Amino acid sequence: MSSFLTPQICYAAAIIGAFVTALSQILLKTQANTTGNKGFFSKFLNVRVIVSYALLFLTLAINQVALRYVPLSVMPCITATSFVWVFVMGALILKEKVSPRKALGVAIIIAGVVISRL
Repeated sequence: MSSFLTPQICYAAAIIGAFVTALSQILLKTQANTTGNKGFFSKFLNVRVIVSYALLFLTLAINQVALRYVPLSVMPCITATSFVWVFVMGALILKEKVSPRKALGVAIIIAGVVISRL
């Protein structure tokens, strides 16, 4: 098993984990955007929410595998990109408005990742 886990695969797993985290957040956002008076528990016990949390749990497992070769100092930089992915997918998939404040927040995240890797 460990011969399969090369540094390249672990880095790819970390990046995929950040993307999967963003997908789960988009699913949670779509559920939050739905309206209805089906009751308190139906807001939390439905397919979108359960799949979203399952994806987040999967991301935890992916990150544990990725940490085999990805240094602990690099992993937060990779996981921070999930916020950028949520921003992009929110604009493209959910048609969310791209406000200057959101764009500034994403720019700060990207700048932080770049500065931390210098």
